[in-house]
Amino acid sequence: MTLCQTLRQYLDDSGESMRALSLRAGLNPKTVSDILNIAGLQPRHSTLTALAEATGQDLFSCSATPRKTYADLITTAQKDGDSGGVSKLKWLCKQARWVPELQYVCKQDVIDFFDKHNAASFDLSQGSLATYRSNLVRIISGSQSRNRGRRIDDIDGLYSKVHSAIKGSDLPKNQALISGSFLLFLNDNFISPSDVTTETLAEYYNHRVKVSSKSAARCEKHVREIASLLKRLARHPAFASFGFEAVEHPFTCGRDKFRVEVSKLAPLLAEFDTRVGPWAQGLVSRDGLSRDAFIAELDEAENISPVSDKKARLRCSRKAKSMRPGQDTNSEAPSRIERLSQAGFLVGKGKWGNKTLACRRGYVVSLAKAIAATTDVVPETIEELTDPEFLEVAAETLSDINKGEYPSGYLKSVLKAVRKIARDFQCRTVDDLKVINDLISYYGVEHRGVAPRNKAKLQKFNNQCIQDTIDLSSMILSSVNGEIDKKRKAWRKKHGILPKPSKVLDAELGRDIMAALAHDILLARAPRSDNVLRARLDWIAWQGDCARILVPASQLKMRSAGDADLTIHLGKSTCKLLRTYLDIVRPALLTEDQKMNPYLFPGQGRHNRSEHFGALLKRVTRLLHHKVGVSIHPHLYRHLIGWIWLRDSLDNLPKVQTLLGHKNLQTTIQYYVDLDESLISEKWLKHLDSRSAASNLIERR
Repeated sequence: MTLCQTLRQYLDDSGESMRALSLRAGLNPKTVSDILNIAGLQPRHSTLTALAEATGQDLFSCSATPRKTYADLITTAQKDGDSGGVSKLKWLCKQARWVPELQYVCKQDVIDFFDKHNAASFDLSQGSLATYRSNLVRIISGSQSRNRGRRIDDIDGLYSKVHSAIKGSDLPKNQALISGSFLLFLNDNFISPSDVTTETLAEYYNHRVKVSSKSAARCEKHVREIASLLKRLARHPAFASFGFEAVEHPFTCGRDKFRVEVSKLAPLLAEFDTRVGPWAQGLVSRDGLSRDAFIAELDEAENISPVSDKKARLRCSRKAKSMRPGQDTNSEAPSRIERLSQAGFLVGKGKWGNKTLACRRGYVVSLAKAIAATTDVVPETIEELTDPEFLEVAAETLSDINKGEYPSGYLKSVLKAVRKIARDFQCRTVDDLKVINDLISYYGVEHRGVAPRNKAKLQKFNNQCIQDTIDLSSMILSSVNGEIDKKRKAWRKKHGILPKPSKVLDAELGRDIMAALAHDILLARAPRSDNVLRARLDWIAWQGDCARILVPASQLKMRSAGDADLTIHLGKSTCKLLRTYLDIVRPALLTEDQKMNPYLFPGQGRHNRSEHFGALLKRVTRLLHHKVGVSIHPHLYRHLIGWIWLRDSLDNLPKVQTLLGHKNLQTTIQYYVDLDESLISEKWLKHLDSRSAASNLIERR
């Protein structure tokens, strides 16, 4: 039997749904459905392995492609005398950390590996990496031909005319670029424009996955674009004679793992938005009493009770001070905070900000969808959602669907947020809270220091990558200066005058300069992302040619207005770059309506002119990936800096503690010694070698 027949037979015999089988196998809920409904879909090896374990069936015997290990491929290449193929296969296994005898061959695994890395990752040129990629994909797929494949330009007839019409139309240029391979597919399979269906797009998707070196995700994106193109061709007057019709692509929305409409959760989300949200932000009590109304009652009670003239003047003075600009408007007297807490209000750091509230709302949606997808029971109230029995079902489902290469702390975060609602808003019983706590303990991912996923990223920073990271700003500025020189020479050739660099500075180059400066600020003191993005001009203090950035304590995590500010001292080269940026680059980038923008890095979009450049650090990490070869998120700069310094010497531990603002040395040790155990083991091995009799004998020989 075929793979589809085997799966259908299993579902019929067991009575299990396609969604349930997918979830139980730890896969996307639509995985089994896609295999059965997208004609000819070839699932990757890891998918078949998961389904085989879940069903107890030998699904590989049903697959069109027999299983092979990389050891098998290497042996075959050796027999064929393909020494180049042997060396490339061994190189791939070494770089991907695959054991040839145990790792089964999967084309998509190879494509994903190359998509996650670039030339800098392996100290190769772009051309060499492209050669490695094409050769390895060819070996894996079993293709022997290296000749250029057929293209749309190689054919005549109907689809050649369609392609020419697309190129000559007012459609975007990229439409002509993406259409060629699809039109060639239609021509080779004798499919007329009016006969193109969703099934045709499914067959084309499988064709792309089979013959191209692109990932399955990239192939899916391409087919979605083709579906959009067909809709344009169907309604465009210039293409009416060809007979194209609008066709839906064969894929479901990839963002929604559970395929549950949000509209089904309307009652639950309405309660969250109108009751839980205001409570979580400290605006109302759990019973719905307004904070302002409650404070007014307290004020009235205090005014009614007799007080001395001095106490009255004292209260008046404190109230006047609280109204001044720059004062913490959320500050309350300790006695009043206690009364607010007793009345069911959240106070102090227990409150949720706007970003936190939006995140927690997403948690509620995830839990509700997990329950609805698994049991067809939709929780309609917060009370139902926080019921331990409902939470057990949701936690089990979310745990299955979020399985991956690295353990995730997502589910623990979700359950902790719900525990807060259950305990402080719903006031659930002690027994209910014990069950929720047990769920948190059971599904919690425990690790010391840096998370495993982030640890794997940081461990990619070898000595060369570390040096390139330190030199990143100079590499960025070198590229920018090269582009500016080209623009100046082109201007002189056209106008006869060599303009100043600022005259040819465009927005893209200016943003790269922003990224170089932001990178240097991150390296200087490892501040948190928000403190870089929201840095203001009035935070910068100059003393001669030296600059420092003073981040107010109220803007720092785990600090309040009374704590010490964070001082970021900048090096000489960074100070020069900052001065050039402030004097030349920033003014050149500002529009007329941005003259009063207070941020060091002003917003770059049409709709955020008065805000900061929110996407700046994404640009920094993208440039880091391109130049250095490692992909990280901005917060990992903190861990990277600590690790770089400790690699030089463990004696730097106290200095790293101070630099990163850790309250105690144990935190620093927990993060960085665990990150690279060789920091400890190398010194011990050197000690063993110095004491070993065997090493002395080897030296004598």
